[in-house]
Amino acid sequence: MLISFSAAQDLAPDFVGKEILGDNSIRLSDYRGKVVFIDFWASWCPPCLVSLPAYDKMYKELGNTEFELIAINVDEDTEDGLQFLEDHPVSYPVLADPEGDIGIPYRIRTLPVSYLIDRQGRIVQSYRSFKLGDEVEIKQQIESLLQQK
Repeated sequence: MLISFSAAQDLAPDFVGKEILGDNSIRLSDYRGKVVFIDFWASWCPPCLVSLPAYDKMYKELGNTEFELIAINVDEDTEDGLQFLEDHPVSYPVLADPEGDIGIPYRIRTLPVSYLIDRQGRIVQSYRSFKLGDEVEIKQQIESLLQQK
């Protein structure tokens, strides 16, 4: 379900997180100038298990020159997220947030929840839940933002 963000001028809360696979750290503000899609998910969330592969396909189609997708796994036990990714690998970065430190400023209450961020770092859309086909509309919105310089 698409939910318009209340204030398009709100900057996305910055965060730093470690990739679930490896030791790389990612800071959201490092992607300023790119369109960014952030997806919060967990291994126990049925719609999340459908969204990750759909988002991976979308990510591959869009490329990452001016676009980045960052998934944030909120499983309390990071091993659960790792096991899912072993069976369903994705080509975009996945961060571990077992304590919820990244999610708290985003007021995560349900999963999956995603945020579309423009080149200036402002949240322009948020999405709650996921059903197959939602990624088509999301991709169109990303492409529209990519055309804006």
